[in-house]
Amino acid sequence: MEVTIPARFNGPPDSGQGGYACGLLAGLVPPAAGHAVVTLIAPPPLDTPMRLEAGARRSHLWLGDRLIATVGAARKPVPVVDPVSPDEARRASEGYLGHRDHPFPTCFVCGHDREDGLRLAPGPVAGRDGVVACGWVPEDVSTEVLWGVLDCPGGWTADPRADPMVLTRMTAEVVRPPRPGAPHVVVARREERWGRTAVNLTSVYGADGDLVATSTTQWTALEAGGV
Repeated sequence: MEVTIPARFNGPPDSGQGGYACGLLAGLVPPAAGHAVVTLIAPPPLDTPMRLEAGARRSHLWLGDRLIATVGAARKPVPVVDPVSPDEARRASEGYLGHRDHPFPTCFVCGHDREDGLRLAPGPVAGRDGVVACGWVPEDVSTEVLWGVLDCPGGWTADPRADPMVLTRMTAEVVRPPRPGAPHVVVARREERWGRTAVNLTSVYGADGDLVATSTTQWTALEAGGV
């Protein structure tokens, strides 16, 4: 199966937004049971055909002979971040660090230099250490865009300007599709950090507090000069 990530769905300038890429793969080779777990081995290129080989237990995404990603499955429930109100999310967005500086300003999901992007602005929630939140009014409610929304906010639970990181593994549980044009709240929480690796949780809620989707993401800090 051929897979191509359109250029507009970038994270870093020259590669796909991690959550979008993971969601795209999860939708193409969904597990027979449990939730898809996507591991990004290398940055997924843009506008470049790749080869997805589906397997009974694990699928592989290749660019020539280079492994880009794998897709497996997990059976454990995906943890949920406690919700915040739409008003709390709006106030949190005012403190979004990416308004002033951003490691990837053209990111489709959270970049401030993307008029055609989602422009999520996850900022710190008052009284909840390591928690950020923002609002989201979806137009495109595809699986891959929802996974993209479940990705970036986790990266802002710390300060990615000083310590930029990229997504390396993601799993998500979708309870129901987002409703186009309706307000939603996205909330993320920092879970743990060891060495260059971090784990974060992100959940999406409807305006009335009903859970839409939740994810666990693993991140790796970039080495000097990395993408």
